[in-house]
Amino acid sequence: MAEEIVHVFKCSAEGGESTVPAGSTIVLLFGWASANKGLVQAFLNAQTSTVSLNGAAPIDVSDSYSAIEKLPPGGIPEGGSVSRVRFDTGVTLTAGESLQADGTIVVSHPVVDFFDETTHKPTMFQPGHPLSFSCRITAST
Repeated sequence: MAEEIVHVFKCSAEGGESTVPAGSTIVLLFGWASANKGLVQAFLNAQTSTVSLNGAAPIDVSDSYSAIEKLPPGGIPEGGSVSRVRFDTGVTLTAGESLQADGTIVVSHPVVDFFDETTHKPTMFQPGHPLSFSCRITAST
């Protein structure tokens, strides 16, 4: 059984559907990147992140973020830092089977999301405005 990593925010942004090879064990990947390690740490301190599979009760993955690391060259933001959640669903899909993955990230207080390139002012991720993803993952037939 091969592991298949699904970038869930990318999936969600590109229509909410992803196809993987039959026999794949599904691993969800998402994270938070910012201009520097301190901003990523501020996010980690403020966030609550959950994942739900096939409509089941949400699973709290808030403590599953990786150590903060520098983004590779070409990463956005350039020279920034990132922390990721790598969530092994434990689900292996056979041909034609699907897995619905939904997730939500909320913060307890405002944190910097990014800096506007024109004004250089921060854009904030605010409480009460959750960041969410929805991705239907289907094994090819």
